[in-house]
Amino acid sequence: MSEKTPDTVVIDCNGIGFELKIPLSTFDMLPAVFEVTKLFVYTFHNDEGTRLFGFLSKQEKELFKLLINVNRVGPKTALAILSSISIKDLITAILTGNSNIIAKTPGLGKKSAERLIIELKDKIEIISELDTKKIKTSVTESHNLGLNNDMFQEVESALVSLGYKNYEIRKALQNVKITNIMTIQEVVKECIKYIYLKRNEI
Repeated sequence: MSEKTPDTVVIDCNGIGFELKIPLSTFDMLPAVFEVTKLFVYTFHNDEGTRLFGFLSKQEKELFKLLINVNRVGPKTALAILSSISIKDLITAILTGNSNIIAKTPGLGKKSAERLIIELKDKIEIISELDTKKIKTSVTESHNLGLNNDMFQEVESALVSLGYKNYEIRKALQNVKITNIMTIQEVVKECIKYIYLKRNEI
């Protein structure tokens, strides 16, 4: 890997550089530049030409392929969805019909989110190596056991209104320790602390 940005990576294969578009979920897990990495590549063809998309996991690639086959959801929107929502939360939202979480994706409205759920609900189980049966039996979960779905959305909305990026919020909610006795304000404060520390890491 010779270059990387939050939405693009350049993979060097025997002296030839291939530019791949990636979701933030893949970017978060990439090693340092010039280290060896393996990505699952999807080649997309249309009238504008050929584009390459890279994913750190096979599940991400398979989910991307499902998303771009939804009416009016192209590669750009599919990447935005994968950048805003974890695989687990996206599958949970589809299986439980929770369009609110998906609708928060930039460029995707409520109606598009509802259509996406309708089109993918019966197809989502083709995603290999994912325990969708376990997800089906649970209520919609956030990244953290101490945060229920309503609180998750309120915390997310508060952080977005404060100007924080979706990928920063998602990362914070995955890593901040949250208990079921914390208030929304306390969770927001902990997330802000986490984001601040990550921005200032050397």
